[in-house]
Amino acid sequence: MTVIDLTRGISPGIKVFPGSPQPAFVRWSKFDTQGYDSEVMFLSTHTGTHMDAPCHFTLDGKSIDQIDVICKDALLLKVRKKETS
Repeated sequence: MTVIDLTRGISPGIKVFPGSPQPAFVRWSKFDTQGYDSEVMFLSTHTGTHMDAPCHFTLDGKSIDQIDVICKDALLLKVRKKETS
């Protein structure tokens, strides 16, 4: 089985779920002061590639840890965009 990573990178301008905040990256440390660079990220759990559990939408739905199979075999289709003139 070949695993294909479909995740998208997170950046300040990524498209987010309506009403969710845009990701913010705050400098936390500087190399010249602390000896390393790091940032803190502020973002919604609905930002970027993610999977919602059924319990997110209904009171009697399963949580992610209750779902038996998350990865399955799939078919990858390459669909070309129709050229516009």
